Amino acid sequence: MKIALIRSAIHRHGGVERYVWLLARELARHGHEVHLLARRCTELPHPAVRFRLVRAWGPFSFLKVFSFAVGVRKVLERESFDVVHSCDRIFSCDIYRAGEGVHREWLEVAARHLPPWKAALRRLDPLHRVLCWIEEGLLAGGGARRVTAISRRGAEEIRRHFAREDVPVIYNGVDPEEFAPPQPGEREAIREELGIQPEAFVVLYVGSGFFRKGLRYLVEGFARLEEDGGRVSWLLVSGRDSAGPYLGLARTLGVGGRVRFLGMEVPPARLYRGADVFVFPTLYEPFGNVCLEALASGLPCIFSSRSGGAEVVTDGEDGLILQEPTDAGEIARLLRLCMNREKATSLGRAARALALRFSVAANAEATEALYREIVAEKTRGPAAVLPGGR
Repeated sequence: MKIALIRSAIHRHGGVERYVWLLARELARHGHEVHLLARRCTELPHPAVRFRLVRAWGPFSFLKVFSFAVGVRKVLERESFDVVHSCDRIFSCDIYRAGEGVHREWLEVAARHLPPWKAALRRLDPLHRVLCWIEEGLLAGGGARRVTAISRRGAEEIRRHFAREDVPVIYNGVDPEEFAPPQPGEREAIREELGIQPEAFVVLYVGSGFFRKGLRYLVEGFARLEEDGGRVSWLLVSGRDSAGPYLGLARTLGVGGRVRFLGMEVPPARLYRGADVFVFPTLYEPFGNVCLEALASGLPCIFSSRSGGAEVVTDGEDGLILQEPTDAGEIARLLRLCMNREKATSLGRAARALALRFSVAANAEATEALYREIVAEKTRGPAAVLPGGR
């Protein structure tokens, strides 16, 4: 098949960006002709994959979002594809993967955690208005022939906001070789590089967008940990965002010297292998690639109940579910559970076994099956053609 995969930026890091990169690699390995439509792709995932530059213009984010959608439409008008699969909000496509959830839902969630004036400003921000407008056209206006979700939670949101009933769930996949438990001596070597004691209790957070992903509440919960027999606790934060407010909070709570912001300088795969527990206290997340990465790395994991990733674990067996991500006391209690070495070992082994069920190959296979359905529909005649003439 000749496939167009669409995402504004595509690379090996991040969430949706990494998903598209991995999917393109798998599809190319299966012999498909894959075209990446993006404004930026720093590294092709396979020699057979083609990069099609789509320019976005304007000094403001909302103009870049709109102009990218316009640019994609122009490419699709010039060239035909068997399947157009978008992982970004554009005007029309065969399949829209709602990997970032429902923007309207996120705005409602954010408003509950922001001062009223900030919530009002968000509603007036042109970026949010453009995203909601394009999303409405895709999900309710017929712009997307099919819509897929990456969790049952995401599918429910789409049904609730847009009355769209047929929303299949295709879970994310993880590379179990890239994300794996540490080899003998590797954990200690990683800690030495980071200047952390071999016996320290290391809490790890990975994710960009600190407000949405609940870092504030993790810092508050971490500050409530007591030393366990002289075992010092550390909090490592990996991701892109402004660290200043959170460093200030950590200092106010007396743990500033044990909270370290690493930016993107250390690959997450190494951080997972050097940590004792992974915490994802997000306020809103359709799934979270980091959830599968941490599970595959054999880490005890604490997932917010508001993450789609929480729905794949069995609480207390292969992961721990944080029922209220804003509750610092609950975060501290779950962290203390993971300080028990026997419990941590049991959770880590079960986590690895669970992650092996969610491979990149399995995700690609389910996606290909949907592609075949789309192609079959198109061959049945004009009634199957999308708005826009494809």
